[in-house]
Amino acid sequence: MKPFVAAVVLLVALAAVVSAQTPEIDALRVRAWQGDPEAQFDLGYAYFVGEGVPQDEAEAAWWVRLAADQGYAAAQYDLQVMYRDGPGVPQVVRWYRLAADQGYAAAQYKLGFMYANGT
Repeated sequence: MKPFVAAVVLLVALAAVVSAQTPEIDALRVRAWQGDPEAQFDLGYAYFVGEGVPQDEAEAAWWVRLAADQGYAAAQYDLQVMYRDGPGVPQVVRWYRLAADQGYAAAQYKLGFMYANGT
């Protein structure tokens, strides 16, 4: 019985550590759930790099995609990083184009570079 109790205590402790987040992340999450695209993008970035939350690329892509779907140019631009190793070039071009059409200079440059090099 003792090993079982020890295992349960360890799992509860690990769960508490993993779910522990900073007040800043909690506030960011509230704004993100309220539909703030900047907060969604920032929360996605936090998940992408594991800053204040456990690193989770799927969760990162979900939050960044929410911001991108609202027209947030930085999110549209950064989605290419997430799609580059996934669906590939058509998705990269799509998100670059959406960001470039809003005047996002980095996206305009990357899109022009892709066309100039035939990629």
